[in-house]
Amino acid sequence: MSRAKAKLPSSLVNTLTTHAGPINAITFSSLGGTYILTGSSDRQIHLSRAEPPTSDTHTASKASLSTTRPIQKYAAHGYPVLDIAVAQDNQTFASVGGDRAVFLWDVQNAEGTLRRFGNNTSQGHTSRINCVAFAGEGHSVLVSGSDDTSVRLWDVKSRDAKPLMVLEEAKDSIASIAVPGNGHELVTGSVDGRLRSYDVRMGRVTVDVMPAPVTSLDVARDARTVLVGTLDGRIRMMDRTEGTCLRAFPPEGNVEGYKNDSLRLKSCFALNESLVLSGSENDGHVRAWDVLTGKSVGKVDISPAGKLVSVVKWREGSQAQGRQGLWAGGGVEGVVKIFASTD
Repeated sequence: MSRAKAKLPSSLVNTLTTHAGPINAITFSSLGGTYILTGSSDRQIHLSRAEPPTSDTHTASKASLSTTRPIQKYAAHGYPVLDIAVAQDNQTFASVGGDRAVFLWDVQNAEGTLRRFGNNTSQGHTSRINCVAFAGEGHSVLVSGSDDTSVRLWDVKSRDAKPLMVLEEAKDSIASIAVPGNGHELVTGSVDGRLRSYDVRMGRVTVDVMPAPVTSLDVARDARTVLVGTLDGRIRMMDRTEGTCLRAFPPEGNVEGYKNDSLRLKSCFALNESLVLSGSENDGHVRAWDVLTGKSVGKVDISPAGKLVSVVKWREGSQAQGRQGLWAGGGVEGVVKIFASTD
């Protein structure tokens, strides 16, 4: 029986115009993803509703809903915000950027941070932090990667200011971190062109050499495959056990106008991991490719002015909650657009 062709959801349901600078980070809340957190070069993080307060997507899209004021603003950063991670319980989130510290926030309280990991110890990061992720049982650990070439692990529950562990195998900036769902691994992507998988429990690291600097990672739910974005204009789906490339997007010899050779683009799996999504440096579009065939399944114009779209994020739908899958994209224009399926 043939599989139904996966489609890129393309019905605009919300436009967030709350930021005053480029969008560098997008993440949905856990447990259904009702809310969206966005981080910008304006040094702020904004909390907004992902969808309009109506279940009628068609009505909302016709109304061209635009959110101009966030529910909450978090404004303690002194430099551009580059990444955001949300804890499983939705009570806290972490953010990083040029401040050289990992900020931990209480979602309900925008007045200030709960903690700042790394700024009260000589063992903190010494340069810009590009990426952050929760790890460990109950999301009790934060993992951060920096231009100082190190990855640091922080104990959220301990009052000790020192990192739990420092990983220093990389020879250049750490651009991306992904945490597989098995709870004892970390995957890091570096500008030195290496994909490193750490088994923290066994104290082992596996290194895969990529053809160009690594800028983006997304690990599949089964932890067996990882999506790797690199600065040679390709996104590769890698088998983590064998270290082999299962498929590359766009297909060889068919770039389809996609460009990524100088800037960090955050790509992701989408639609129950049947699609790969990515923005582009040159034309303001977000493209989607079929995971099984590698073929293009469409593109959506995020920036009519053709500006950089640097980050896309997918939120899986839930039949129990009557929600469909959504994706959000943003970039240099400072606007985040959220799309859903018209089905």
